Amino acid sequence: MLEVGVIMLVAFTGAALAGRLKQSVILGYIAAGIIIGPFMHIEIGGLSYHGLIHDTSLINAISQLGIILLMFFVGLKFSITKLRKVRRPAIILSIFNICINLFTGVLLGTALGWPFMDTLFLALIVSMSSAGVALKSLLEMDRLRNAETDFLLGVMVAQDFISSIFLALVGGLVVKSGGNATVTSFIMGAVIFICFFVVLAFVVIPRTISYLVKMKNDEMFVLFALGLVCLSAALAEFFSIPGMIGAFFIGMTFAETRITDRMEEKIAPFRDAFVAVFFMAFGMMIDPTLFPAVIGIVALAVVLVIIDDVFLTAVVSFFMGYTPRQSLFVSTSMCARGDESILYASIARQAVSTTKGAEIYPLAGAFTFVLSAVCPFLMRRGYRLADALARKMPHFIKYSAGVISRTLGKIILPGDGFRLYKGSRSLLGAELFYLASMIALILTTEQAHYFTFGLTIVASLIVWVILQNVLSPIVRQINYYNLCTVPGSHMLISRYVASLVMATLMTAACVAFTFSLYWPTVMVILVAYLMWFVLLMKVFYDQTCADSRYAKHPLMPYPSYSYMHRPSMEVNDSPRYNHRKRWKEF
Repeated sequence: MLEVGVIMLVAFTGAALAGRLKQSVILGYIAAGIIIGPFMHIEIGGLSYHGLIHDTSLINAISQLGIILLMFFVGLKFSITKLRKVRRPAIILSIFNICINLFTGVLLGTALGWPFMDTLFLALIVSMSSAGVALKSLLEMDRLRNAETDFLLGVMVAQDFISSIFLALVGGLVVKSGGNATVTSFIMGAVIFICFFVVLAFVVIPRTISYLVKMKNDEMFVLFALGLVCLSAALAEFFSIPGMIGAFFIGMTFAETRITDRMEEKIAPFRDAFVAVFFMAFGMMIDPTLFPAVIGIVALAVVLVIIDDVFLTAVVSFFMGYTPRQSLFVSTSMCARGDESILYASIARQAVSTTKGAEIYPLAGAFTFVLSAVCPFLMRRGYRLADALARKMPHFIKYSAGVISRTLGKIILPGDGFRLYKGSRSLLGAELFYLASMIALILTTEQAHYFTFGLTIVASLIVWVILQNVLSPIVRQINYYNLCTVPGSHMLISRYVASLVMATLMTAACVAFTFSLYWPTVMVILVAYLMWFVLLMKVFYDQTCADSRYAKHPLMPYPSYSYMHRPSMEVNDSPRYNHRKRWKEF
């Protein structure tokens, strides 16, 4: 009881100081956990301090209730219907985010000269976002009901499943722990787990909710709710799935029912107390005395993660059809790192094939501490950052990116009512062919490496051809007029969007091909791709935007919209310059 009392009072003090300094309470909890944890050692004169809590087993067990209850409350704000709506964009963004961060971690480890297994663990530490930090910040900012939050939650659920697959691979293939978890058993367990909760949500809960409404005794109601949440988490762990996913799913099954408000009211105090313990326990796992030895690597890793998560992920979210504000808010929420990174660092320290285990653990501690402090700061300023970037962005980039967003959004985002795109088996088959070729390209060497590279290029071309055919009828029905797009540009739009997708796929293939041959060439390829991307945006803007001085005016009159007061004119009478006159002017 002494340890629990100390933790609660220290957590209160840390939260109060963080609030006084206008910081997130998460930072106060983590800092307080470091101070009272077993790794804190201070000696001043004849006085010494070695932390207040040395046995963290009890605290770690209690802290798990914090993240489980937090995910349960998030599930109460969500529903299976919402999860089904955002599944397509959530899966796409989660896979992209994990892949780009894994690549960044591998690139960083290779640049440091680390062995392969150490580089793999560094990549896993860098790549996995923390749901706990982001969700606690969402609760503080009262944004759980925002439109983009559904998308963010879908991404986090998908990332947790992918993280579980990686954990099964690492535990079964790298660490000799005697565990029986394999990827096959995990996938089978995940299917059974999901089917169980689908039956629970659509069959069991609707038929039993009336009995729960009639339950007048609050004590019995709280015991029932807490027991149900803990059993759901235990069921998930039985199938090698994180317990917080089970809590999230049981929360979704009760979402939008008649007892949701009562659950929130009666269990919220337990959630707040145990969430504080969770972040305190997280801080106790961090050894601050080892920070100076890894501070350089941590600083570089933090910068790379911010570039990947905040900017690249925001660009992909925007291209999928979300607004700039929604995209920046989602991307800033994904830059936190937490207990998943610490878990991978712990496995690396136990692995028989790693040589940098002593460095990886303090690196993970410092890395997660910095990003746990940075994430809430960026989340609160996500909207302002999006507005600032929109003001500074060149007009041709905003125009071209807007066309991409509006076009791909009709394919990826969930539609309300009539949908322009209802799926394409040929496009799905081409995407799976490209994915299989990329996996083979990464795993093969020597002659097979060259052969799979050729297959990946062919797969990219197939995607390009099919995507143009898919987009052609869609762009004819999309309204681009408020972007000032010249009427009749639908062929150029479909070709432009398909070419960008093809170039992105080819660039990824070139990176995977050259990395194993000579990794510094990767940076040259990425810089060349970025320059080509911007150049293509400028050419497309000149060809299709009516605001460009080089755009060819159509033979048909402009639509009579209030924002476009331009008279109809022939091409030869245009006061603007067309492409043939462009070079004469220069």
